[in-house]
Amino acid sequence: MEPIFQGEALVEVGRAAARLAWAGGMTVRRPDGAVVPIPLLAEPEVMARAELDGAAREAELILSGAVKLARTLLASGDARDRAALVEPFSGLEGEAMARLFEEAPLPVMVARVDFLLPEGGGAPRALELNATIPAMPAYADLAAHAWLRAAAAARGFTPRQAGELVAACGSHMERLREALVAAYRLRGGGKARPSIAIVSRPGDAQIGELRRLEAHFRAQGHRVENLVPAACVPEDWDLLYRHVWAHRVEPSAPFARALLAPGRYPLYNPVNGLLEAKALFARLSECADDPGLAARAGLDEAERGAAARLPWTRRLDAGVAARLEREREGFVIKRSWDYGGKSVHLGAETAPQAWARVVAEALADGRGGGFVAQERIFAVRKPATRIAGDEETRGVLYRDLSTYCGLGPVRPGGSVVRAAASPIVNILGGGGLAPVIPAEVYQRLR
Repeated sequence: MEPIFQGEALVEVGRAAARLAWAGGMTVRRPDGAVVPIPLLAEPEVMARAELDGAAREAELILSGAVKLARTLLASGDARDRAALVEPFSGLEGEAMARLFEEAPLPVMVARVDFLLPEGGGAPRALELNATIPAMPAYADLAAHAWLRAAAAARGFTPRQAGELVAACGSHMERLREALVAAYRLRGGGKARPSIAIVSRPGDAQIGELRRLEAHFRAQGHRVENLVPAACVPEDWDLLYRHVWAHRVEPSAPFARALLAPGRYPLYNPVNGLLEAKALFARLSECADDPGLAARAGLDEAERGAAARLPWTRRLDAGVAARLEREREGFVIKRSWDYGGKSVHLGAETAPQAWARVVAEALADGRGGGFVAQERIFAVRKPATRIAGDEETRGVLYRDLSTYCGLGPVRPGGSVVRAAASPIVNILGGGGLAPVIPAEVYQRLR
């Protein structure tokens, strides 16, 4: 699609959009307490609505298949399955998670599947599932809505016309709110605007996002407050939106009562970190070649199809390790239980001798289900103008596609696109957020 803005005009739109997004809360808080802006890309990710809807459907199938498979493996999986799904969690977190499938009416209200867009084109390929803190719905809105308002101003549109573009784009925050309210009503809640506690850890890095969510929920008529676990009395709230790892909650905190009783309290999401185990993702991929495993899990035809479209992913064993050494450039190694890309090793970026050492060390490390091997998806790279504070840098960045989904009566949708200089995408490691604009909305700017 021919860009509407080019050159300095595009950069100026990016600058104006970044200022709007940062003022709205597209920021992070560093460990030292400093609040810094999340970089914004001037170049939007323009996608057809059908592509966005297709990614949401695929994410939902991956999520539902993973939940079915997790139930089955907990009940009848092998010792390594149990190690991957149980061993990483202890104390309050382990106790709470043991009640997930026994007590929680809805194990996942909102989740996020992280895809990569292949450099050669084609459908997005899923890399992993995030169900604990599927963050960034407010950041996604801030990036897209700010860009649309800045672009509309540059095109001479009125504020009312700009608002119509924003409305046509849609809101991740509103989809999340609708999913929360629907889950509340599923449990028998009768209020049109239930009260909502957003619970996060003290000093949460994403406080800008959380405050933006609070403002949106309040604007929709809810009593809402951002609280830390020690200050959240669960009985005082109609809805509890969890944005905190259970292992960061003191057992003596009032909020711990809700973590330990997901059948009693309207907690979304309940403690469900086992769904993020890379070994579970590997077993879901395995269902494509193991009809018996897929049948045991009760996967339907659509879920089996989604499993077959995953990158080839397997738990690391001696046979897989031998293949990794032969086909180094085509694979990635990840620890089953980890996050933030801290234990990801890319074969194509690792020298052969170092790769052999990484494979051997990973093979010998069986903690928490050990490691998995995954087919490398080489992501698309695009020209990008990264605006970070007063600095602007031009280059070529990798982009991913993170798509929301859920299992409740109303399912969150929409996508956020992160960009980075590294193939392990991190928005602060030389990257940022790209505004996601539906193609028909983008065309209206013409």
